[in-house]
Amino acid sequence: MKTVANQLMGCRNAGLLVRAIVGISVAVILFISASERQVDADGKYRFPLNRGHNSGPRPIDWRLEKTTGDKPSARGGGKMVAVGNRLVVLYGFFECFEETKCEHQYFDEVYTLDVTTKRWEKKHPKSASGTLPAKRVFFGAATYKKRKTAVIYGGSEYSVKTVSTIKMYDDMWEYNPETDTMVERKFTNEGPGRRLGPEIVISNDMLYLFGGYDLGLKAHNDLWSYNLLTNTWKQLKQDNDPQSPSKRYIFRFEVGSSNKDLFLFGGNYRETKTIQRNDLFRYNIPTNTFTPIISEENTNITGRTHGASAIYGDLFMIALGDIPSGGCHTEQASEQQNPTKEVWSIRIDGRSPSSKWQPVEIGFSPPPLKRVIYATLGDRLYVTQGFDYKCDDPKTAGPIYNLETYSFPLKELR
Repeated sequence: MKTVANQLMGCRNAGLLVRAIVGISVAVILFISASERQVDADGKYRFPLNRGHNSGPRPIDWRLEKTTGDKPSARGGGKMVAVGNRLVVLYGFFECFEETKCEHQYFDEVYTLDVTTKRWEKKHPKSASGTLPAKRVFFGAATYKKRKTAVIYGGSEYSVKTVSTIKMYDDMWEYNPETDTMVERKFTNEGPGRRLGPEIVISNDMLYLFGGYDLGLKAHNDLWSYNLLTNTWKQLKQDNDPQSPSKRYIFRFEVGSSNKDLFLFGGNYRETKTIQRNDLFRYNIPTNTFTPIISEENTNITGRTHGASAIYGDLFMIALGDIPSGGCHTEQASEQQNPTKEVWSIRIDGRSPSSKWQPVEIGFSPPPLKRVIYATLGDRLYVTQGFDYKCDDPKTAGPIYNLETYSFPLKELR
């Protein structure tokens, strides 16, 4: 009887122990902070992976921004510029992929997204002259931080049916989102001329422009500066300079943390077919020199274009965009379509710069997207618009446009 009683007591104690362990486990799970609990797009909680010290870095989640207001309609090929606490979206087009059935739809619209209130607003810019920029895509755009404005240059408009109708622009405009006004900047001397797909950045009071295609469909790899105080152009590097990056358009162009270096990655080059670049260069402003960080012969990623980029501290990162391998080539598209949701980073400064790109492990993510519109504000990279491409059925293949806005926490890069 005593043995049986001891066994029963042991079972009772074991049961209490199990219930205690379960209770503690539930309490630990509920105690995980809101910053550790992730919420999927469908509203379900998901806990982070790889929390152990030896399990490697945990995946980084994009955030789906829950915006309100008058958001832009579907488009790509425009620009987004960060000004103050606003993201300014400029122009773009709804791209046609079937020349016998439709035509590109171009926009001359301007929208802002206040990242504090998460509210979109459609703007109605005015100018003192009564003239506003023409509709366009593939232009350069950058933030002029000293004046809290956005500056745009160049761009193009063309028919899906023939390039003989192509228009290219060489005008420069400055937009103030606070006053909702556009001002055209008049040059005092001749500059790079009409360009499709040039990219620009602004460091202090100087604008820098590289590359693009001209009206004769000639690609360039020249570098120009534009003094925003005197409105004068200066050519810093001529075409075919052997020390410069190769010719390209629609690439990634970023100002480094010190404001003394510019970084140039990827982009397109086209003769008989489109080539997607995959090299990374540093341009040092004081010495007027380009230095390859990763050459096209010594890289570990494929070429890519129409994606996003950002610099955070000593890291350069790229995200999304179009890559050459995979995807599909259909009657609805003149070229291979293969959007990706990959994210890569590389250390460009500091004590131990990287020699190869490092893949960034991602948890929650936007769908694969190309032709995205993007900008960095604070410690987050914001992307919106663009499209994925449906390839599973040749009869229904085509773009799947994105209307959402996502942001990436740059401070979580390692």
